[in-house]
Amino acid sequence: MKMAHLMSSLIVLTLLFIFLYQSSATEVTYDVLNLGAKADGYTDSTKAFLRAWTAACDSTKPATIYVPPGRYLLGKAHFGGQCKNSGITIHIEGTLLAPSDYNLIGNAGNWLLFEGVNGVSIIGGILDGQGTGLWACKASGKSCPTGATVIKQKTSIS
Repeated sequence: MKMAHLMSSLIVLTLLFIFLYQSSATEVTYDVLNLGAKADGYTDSTKAFLRAWTAACDSTKPATIYVPPGRYLLGKAHFGGQCKNSGITIHIEGTLLAPSDYNLIGNAGNWLLFEGVNGVSIIGGILDGQGTGLWACKASGKSCPTGATVIKQKTSIS
């Protein structure tokens, strides 16, 4: 009787441990559309992307920022740490667009900046810096901004 009770207690404890382990390891996903992004290529979605970043960075669980198909206009965006999470994936199925007016970024040096973060993976998608106007300005010999880099690595990004 005692042995059967001990075995059933061990089974219950094992199942409880497995359940708690799986629920603590479960990844969370932040869909930028649910946070206010518009996939129309005209509406500035920078704030929605930064909201997704803040949530993923503050999460203690592995997190994915999901960008569904579509075109997302992003101004200058700084994705910074110190994150609680070193397992952030940015899964892009659409296109991220820089402003077509290169003066909006000007001499900032960066369009999208990841700084002070580790373990960030960017998967898929298209990053469109829309540099045609800036290149035309530079070719004309006018005084033009330097332009911006798409991604500047200051820490570990895979």
